[in-house]
Amino acid sequence: MNQSPGFLNHVLGGITSFAQHHLAERRIHQERLAFLHQAIERVVDASEPRIRLIGNYPEKLADAVEIALHHSERVLQQLPAAVALDGHAWANDPQVNAFFATADEVRTTLSQDVPIQAFFAENRGTECFALLLMVKQEAETFGTVLEGEMLVREVRQIRVSFSHHRLFFPAASEAELRQELKQRMLVFLASRAQERINELRTGRGALEEQRRQLQAQLRAWRMQGQGLRSLLSSADVDERRLAKLEQRLIQTEEELVAARKQLGTLDDYLEQVARVLGQPETYLRVQPLSLRLNRLGLKLTENSSEPGETLSLIELVSLGEQRIGTLVRFGREESPRLNLSCG
Repeated sequence: MNQSPGFLNHVLGGITSFAQHHLAERRIHQERLAFLHQAIERVVDASEPRIRLIGNYPEKLADAVEIALHHSERVLQQLPAAVALDGHAWANDPQVNAFFATADEVRTTLSQDVPIQAFFAENRGTECFALLLMVKQEAETFGTVLEGEMLVREVRQIRVSFSHHRLFFPAASEAELRQELKQRMLVFLASRAQERINELRTGRGALEEQRRQLQAQLRAWRMQGQGLRSLLSSADVDERRLAKLEQRLIQTEEELVAARKQLGTLDDYLEQVARVLGQPETYLRVQPLSLRLNRLGLKLTENSSEPGETLSLIELVSLGEQRIGTLVRFGREESPRLNLSCG
């Protein structure tokens, strides 16, 4: 039976379309890997370089690295534009006023920061951008408040203050700073993967040592049983102690088998890295924080008639610690120590 040319053209067209689709998918895949190349290599350097011995490690890490990058972008999107740090801002910006006790504290923080001074010494620009991290503290106090036309004494109040000001990653522009932060967050997550791997190694080593000790105790106990121990102690007590040691050894060996499986091959190491980067919110997240404060730093309720300002802050949470974070900008003139050294 002869097949019509139309049928053959249809079949060939289908094959051609399939091949083109496959090539297009392959090209997109290669372009994606090329785009992620630097990020993947940065992750490998910061976590476990030996996984480069796995031939297709970029493909195996691509999804997790992409998830981590998207998470970093979401974190950065929640950080508002950089706020100015100077004496004028302290007097007029409620947020800067809350962060620092005095205008002099602003200048002291900037002038005593070694990386900031190094930045201005190495760059001709007149402005610097950086990430400011602080610790928020709340302390209970008692004071006098005006309720209507009556003064009420010994009213419980909460004073909010900010301390341990530290500046990170000085840059010449906000765009440059945000790009640096994106890369730093990726390295941070990779470092958490490295810590996870080290924890697993340490746990495995502890189990191996525990097994050696239990084996030694069992050998010693059995050797003593061949001597005079049976004449000096109860057989039932000895049997219970021996059974307890044997049970502990069995349990330890089972735990050791499970621990070895977690890092048995280089693919297991890669899996640990991918697992951490694939769950970035577990290790780094941001949460909005709203505070209404007066000029003295006292926390106000939303319905309070006392003058105050509502601050919309960002709290960075990582490894069980919280820091208030904001992007800041300031000029060379706000670092007086530098000005003196520059003549």
